[in-house]
Amino acid sequence: MLPRPLELSVLAAWSLLASFESGAASGDDTALNGKVKRLCRQYIEGFGSAGTNLVYHRRINGPKGIDVLESPDQIAKGLVRGKAVPFGYGSGIQDVALENGQFLFALCDAYEATEDEYLAETARHIFSGMKLVATLSPVAGFVPRGPHPDGKSYYRNSSLDQHTTFVYALWRYYHSSLATADDRAVIADALHKVARRMERNGWKIMVEDGSEVAHVGFSWLGFVSGHVRILLSVLAAVHDVTSDEHWRELYEKFGQERDAARWKLLQPDNIADERPFTLYSNQFAVGLAVLSRVETEPERRAQLAGFRCVHAERALRANVFDEQYWRRLDWAGDWSEEDMGRALEPFGLSLQSTATVSDLYRSFDPQMWSSDDWKRRKVNSKLCFGIPTVAFHMALLSEDAELIREVAPSVRDMVDAMLQHGHLYNGGEDFNRAVILGLHLLAIESRLSGDA
Repeated sequence: MLPRPLELSVLAAWSLLASFESGAASGDDTALNGKVKRLCRQYIEGFGSAGTNLVYHRRINGPKGIDVLESPDQIAKGLVRGKAVPFGYGSGIQDVALENGQFLFALCDAYEATEDEYLAETARHIFSGMKLVATLSPVAGFVPRGPHPDGKSYYRNSSLDQHTTFVYALWRYYHSSLATADDRAVIADALHKVARRMERNGWKIMVEDGSEVAHVGFSWLGFVSGHVRILLSVLAAVHDVTSDEHWRELYEKFGQERDAARWKLLQPDNIADERPFTLYSNQFAVGLAVLSRVETEPERRAQLAGFRCVHAERALRANVFDEQYWRRLDWAGDWSEEDMGRALEPFGLSLQSTATVSDLYRSFDPQMWSSDDWKRRKVNSKLCFGIPTVAFHMALLSEDAELIREVAPSVRDMVDAMLQHGHLYNGGEDFNRAVILGLHLLAIESRLSGDA
């Protein structure tokens, strides 16, 4: 079935549209379209490879070219800067499926709302790169970390992030009006192979040769809400594009086990048991969006709508320095509390602060992307920009009018900041996240303006 567009009540939709009214009247929604397209161009020009049609985790079209990435010979040995890092962290090719997949998903949403030809061309471009990811490994169903711009080098220890986002992105393109019959056949085959391999391996992600569990390759069969979201969303997506009843039967079987315990874990009232958010928790919002767009049973759909709302609201409202809600590893790594305190001080923050993601974003300074002080640069980029993008992404995908209205000004500001200062930014998630958020906001505003 076709993915559902943003579903708001008539009253909520008009209320949300009213918050954009002055901008729409002045042509500002068109300006957002132009800004987001310029940002996409800058992203591809700076981080994209013409050889693979993929964007990378570092700016590869700068003075050093692709030398900013780990070299193919080191990749083949599972090394990063001479050290054994089989999952490629720090290589610049570690999140190819994740970053390109979320980019493609957002492009499809934005194109369907705007019918803008540039967005169509860009979606086709990135999809062609994702087809390369799908066919790179000789092991059917394995989603590698890579490839390097040489089109063939990749790390053979993958992860949850790569596999699930690969599924979500291809599912989304399958339902785009851009997909040809051949594209849909390729997607159905690729997703079927991923699911077949996962099933054979007990719903764990294994390294390419199957010798051990991959990094973040845990079993999806756990009775934990995070595992449930992954398992159900992937099964729903695979059945939806393959029409293979086996996957639908598993979807229902796993959903009904232990008196429907998995669905009970996705009740909005159970959000208090949610594990701490991370810099990559936005991928779960994408999975929930897929599950919500595929599921047809009214009670489940209503339940998912409520869960998505409270999930996003929790991310927006929680104190980021409270480890019950947000993990410190993502921005502080192995720093001691003393190191963290010193690094936070220039931003007017401390571990004793009470700060939401919006508070953190107010401390962000785009000029600091070029700072010589790497610790300040890390706090500025990972904590003050990166962490807010997670919650903002969740809010935009929540379909909740109030939450969308709340984050929209910050998302616009992120797009503007990257347009004006993105030339200072050479690596990491920030450019990717700014583009994705801009595309999703553009999709929402364009759809609501059209509905009006």
